[in-house]
Amino acid sequence: MVDVPIRHRSGKAGLTAPASRSGPRHASSWRRPLTLFAAGVLLVIAFGGLFRVALETYRERLILTGLSADPTPTVLAIGAENLTIPANMLRFAKTRAGGPVERADLVLHWPSLEGYSETLADAFQDQAPSAPIVYATISARDTPLDSTGRLDDVYARFFVDKPLPGPAGLVGRRLSKDSGYDGEIVYFMPSEPRPFVTRCLAGATAEVPATCLRDVNFGRGLSLLYRFNRNLLGDWRGLDAEMQKLATGFLTN
Repeated sequence: MVDVPIRHRSGKAGLTAPASRSGPRHASSWRRPLTLFAAGVLLVIAFGGLFRVALETYRERLILTGLSADPTPTVLAIGAENLTIPANMLRFAKTRAGGPVERADLVLHWPSLEGYSETLADAFQDQAPSAPIVYATISARDTPLDSTGRLDDVYARFFVDKPLPGPAGLVGRRLSKDSGYDGEIVYFMPSEPRPFVTRCLAGATAEVPATCLRDVNFGRGLSLLYRFNRNLLGDWRGLDAEMQKLATGFLTN
């Protein structure tokens, strides 16, 4: 398979960083990419921890208990943002009390993106890896780079092997062992200004399904981190658009 460029830039594309220019006049042109790369490596480590936490949830195979079927709007404050979220979307009772919180953990049914209800109870309590459930976390943004921003500045530097064909036009690239993500694949949509980018486990076991993780910046300073089963990648356009629409709709500022 022919190598696929990450995305087009002014008619040119590739995995390598732009060639640096010599001379004091252009000093800032190479300092900024170097700074971004250093920060990006730290972000890879940080988000790796989040991915492992997400997978631990699956390993524990917890039945989702303690959920509420009450859709009453709950007013939350995260950082400088105010949000109104239906109580039946919130995973933990302490968050459903409202007020200032560090984060809001959500459990959503796909494709309806509704919270827990008696009608959907079987889906929420389904312990199978393929259960139609999407997990999400809204928290204060601690980095300017989301999944899309890390594609060029971080992930591309660790791509190995040939591109892999993904569902619905996506391209997959394996990450090298020294990236800290051996056994994971970055799927992205090439040739788009703000491409969809997600990181997924390459394989699955009886304990851990092939999980994907994506984070998106929204609002004035918030981050939406959501994880889903890899079998939903074929509907990535609808999933990502609806998740971002849902998160933005929570904002009340």
